[in-house]
Amino acid sequence: MSGKRDQTLKRVANAARGQRVKESALILPFVGMILFLLPIMWPRSSEVGADAGTSTSTALIYLFIVWAGLICFTLALALVIKRFGVGRS
Repeated sequence: MSGKRDQTLKRVANAARGQRVKESALILPFVGMILFLLPIMWPRSSEVGADAGTSTSTALIYLFIVWAGLICFTLALALVIKRFGVGRS
């Protein structure tokens, strides 16, 4: 009887973990949007001065790193979701 109860508890824990992963996957586009819009708030070097502002090349490097990071994070989330079987009946 105890073995059956342990299996049920493990199944419930895995379902809860999978649900959290699924919810974090739903939040990912909003996080990406915020990260992509951050360079808009940075002061430009043409407005403030060459030393104080951020150059366009630095902003583009930042955007590329964020883009690559979002791809890697999405891949990791997809693998975790596949492992937990979220969305399967």
